[in-house]
Amino acid sequence: MKESCRLKNVSVITMKIVVPIVVFILSIGLQSYSYSSPDEVGRYTQQCKDFLNQYSGELKDKSFEKLLGYIGNAQICKIERIYNELTEEEKKRLKDVLINIEEIKKRLSKEKRERINESIAAIMPTIENGLREKLTKDELKELDILLKGKWKSMLTALEQNDIEKALYYFHHTASEKYRKIFKTLNHDSRKKIGRDLINIQLVEMVTNTAIYEITSELKGEKASFQLAFVKDLHGEWVIKSF
Repeated sequence: MKESCRLKNVSVITMKIVVPIVVFILSIGLQSYSYSSPDEVGRYTQQCKDFLNQYSGELKDKSFEKLLGYIGNAQICKIERIYNELTEEEKKRLKDVLINIEEIKKRLSKEKRERINESIAAIMPTIENGLREKLTKDELKELDILLKGKWKSMLTALEQNDIEKALYYFHHTASEKYRKIFKTLNHDSRKKIGRDLINIQLVEMVTNTAIYEITSELKGEKASFQLAFVKDLHGEWVIKSF
């Protein structure tokens, strides 16, 4: 009986995770395309335009399932290669839709907001990877400069004892974890992090994730740590973990 109850609980938990993802995929009308197809940009651009034409006004159906579809389509529209294909009027419509979505999300429970984030995170990287053009050496160099600048700014904020400013550079799902960590440190320890972890080197770019290696000397010995940047739902590069 206990085993049966346990399996039932596991099944319920699994359904809570899988159902919104499945609903999300169905509601934004994704097909089993091969994401390497050169026609992919055209397909998703048309999907975006159709979405904006249909939902550019107030989102009348605010059910959780429909909201997932709105957000999914809006995220597709924000992908650079899609966004660049939009007219100025369509870009304005997209801006209005994004504002409307944010207002609706504010009224949702924390659990529903987390489910939305999980659903988006489950499918968007695959879509973006299929549409993303390979970075040139110059573009990769620019991105490296950008991310190193964000890392340095975060460490500077820590050195200045401004925890909230440092957390600005973190992904929203990681900020609370690092807030607790930073608050357990005294001012001198935070300054030491700023000095010891400044050296980072780009190791790998995977979809919308940039992996860096942090090198430092701790107690006279060389140490190496991993630093991960990711793109958040707004397309901004933020720190996920280190």
